[in-house]
Amino acid sequence: MSDTQLYLGLDLGPEYTQLSYYNVDTREPESVYHKEARDTYMLPNIMFYSAYNKKTDDGQSEAYKFIDLAGWCAGAKASACRFEENGTVVDQVYERTLRNENIEVAGRNYKAGDLLVKMMILHIRQFTEQFESFVIKKLTVTVADTDPRIIAAVRGLKSALRLTHDQFNIVSHLDSGLCYIFAQPEPLRNNSVGLFDFGRSGLDFYRIDMTRKYPLIVTVEHVNFHDRMNMKRFGKYHEDMDEAFADIVKECMSQVFISSVFLTGIGFADNWMKQSAAVLCQGRRVFVGQNIYTKGACYRSLGGVYTEALSRYFIDTEQTVKTNIGINLMDEKKTFWPIAYGGLEWFNTRGSIEVFLDNTRRIQIVYQDILTEEEWRETVEIYGLPARPKKTTKLSISVEYYGADKGAIVIRDLGFGSLYPTTNKIYRKEFDIEAIRRKHAEKLEAARREEELRIRMGDTEELRGEDPAVEHGNAKTVEAEQEVHEEPVVYYGTASPVEPETVEEPDDFGTEAEDVVEEIDDDAADMTEAEELEDDAVSDPENISDEIDDDETESVDAAYEVDDDETESVDAAYEVDDDETESVDAAYEVDDDETESVDAAYEVDDDESESDDITDDADDSETEIDESEPDDEETIDEEDLDDEDSDEYEQSAFSIPSYLRGQHFDPGE
Repeated sequence: MSDTQLYLGLDLGPEYTQLSYYNVDTREPESVYHKEARDTYMLPNIMFYSAYNKKTDDGQSEAYKFIDLAGWCAGAKASACRFEENGTVVDQVYERTLRNENIEVAGRNYKAGDLLVKMMILHIRQFTEQFESFVIKKLTVTVADTDPRIIAAVRGLKSALRLTHDQFNIVSHLDSGLCYIFAQPEPLRNNSVGLFDFGRSGLDFYRIDMTRKYPLIVTVEHVNFHDRMNMKRFGKYHEDMDEAFADIVKECMSQVFISSVFLTGIGFADNWMKQSAAVLCQGRRVFVGQNIYTKGACYRSLGGVYTEALSRYFIDTEQTVKTNIGINLMDEKKTFWPIAYGGLEWFNTRGSIEVFLDNTRRIQIVYQDILTEEEWRETVEIYGLPARPKKTTKLSISVEYYGADKGAIVIRDLGFGSLYPTTNKIYRKEFDIEAIRRKHAEKLEAARREEELRIRMGDTEELRGEDPAVEHGNAKTVEAEQEVHEEPVVYYGTASPVEPETVEEPDDFGTEAEDVVEEIDDDAADMTEAEELEDDAVSDPENISDEIDDDETESVDAAYEVDDDETESVDAAYEVDDDETESVDAAYEVDDDETESVDAAYEVDDDESESDDITDDADDSETEIDESEPDDEETIDEEDLDDEDSDEYEQSAFSIPSYLRGQHFDPGE
């Protein structure tokens, strides 16, 4: 007998859980109920444990073999057992998970989040007892609260049931409500749609507006009526509740034309609407149901034609991430390389990329607003990593959210195989999109005021007819500001912090000059040639010229020209995975003669301004490379990242290898 394929939608609330499954015969989602609550489909969030009923093998499906459910029951069965058997009653699991409490059951401590996962599994198991064999094709959980602790506990359900990323999904109540609305006939949403949710805490109203032209956007406006209408205020006085709700309906319906209205929540369970029902049904269709969210979650599990209409829209809600986050590759085109795409709810949004640093320790984070196409940039500078040659520092850059506009950029040192082991250092850069937006607006306003002041003072030759704030309204043009920030640059992660005015930034990130002594006279020749010669000497020791004067610049330029064949061989030398460390080690072995040229230092004489070669031993050059053992894993908060508001960037800062391209988008994984 073949396994029954189940597409499930589970609505997790503070007091009740609802479960729906797709009925292949009716081709509609149907809600699970028990005899005592058939109309509301409410499964009480109560658990019961009895040591007397503990069994070694409960004979359940393979889906639960990794979970200890012996002696446990939930829902209506738990409500009945607590009066008939000796055991422990566990309630308020949802609220205790929000408070991150521990619960003691039969002398054993449990985390509230773990018991919340066990309770959801018990609800599912009670439903699946009717099937001889089954397989969960996909499970979608919709949650009333998008609190990070609730989200973390629900993610534990995926691990407990051994479901893959494609078999599991988490959505908010609003997202599942939209799935239910868009699965209904299209005439019901010819205009705006209203959704009233009357829960224990009070009444919420959601007005859903849809654009008819590209770009297709679904905008949700939320109004909180908890103060004006809640169950504690009215109690059993339904007439007063009916009158108050009628006034709220008139207020909400007067703004725009609404085609249909959906009512859900425990507050609408009793038949108390009289006056308000007459107001609601004036020129629109009204639907009341306690299982809108769980059926919408079931539609989300089914996908296909059931969510096709909704998938064409960009969903703009309070939980939607409206920003793309990536990095600037710092090339001539200022290429934007995405890390995480917006457009999904924050708990389903994440991403990661891997890069090799070339000649910088600065990373420019780019934030792109999806709707307005504005851009904001932040530059972070990393310190504390050991000195390594170019393209041997591999970093992982990931984005994680804990709100629609708040999260963190996490940078991890991955090292470079066994040749340059990882330091296990982790850097965190917290971000707040609203704070970044506000800071950017303040910069534009300050620039506009400064421009107006210059015009009044006569510092400009021509008067500008346009408002500078309008010209720079798009963040893409703000790069032309090139502001000079006078805030001191603080160097973190070093043994002895230094001031940036007195120490020059090294051209190559992760490299240090080996035993170099630079003595420069005030009247000596320009130092630029000596610095370029030193950099080229390290990267190409075979083509270095020992003595160069001002008349031999042409021969020096020719000495550094490399044909295409040599360039390919150089690039190939840097594409090495962890398994090819032997070839990498061989690539860095240099004989004594070549080491002498690498370690040559250019000492400028006061009288003659000529370069003399200073040769060190090859052993000294080998000891300069930091090959220390990896430290214990260390997490460095954003204090160890130097934030710079300047839009300045360095050319060819870092590169993304071809075998890592396409790995940056990893939603919800």
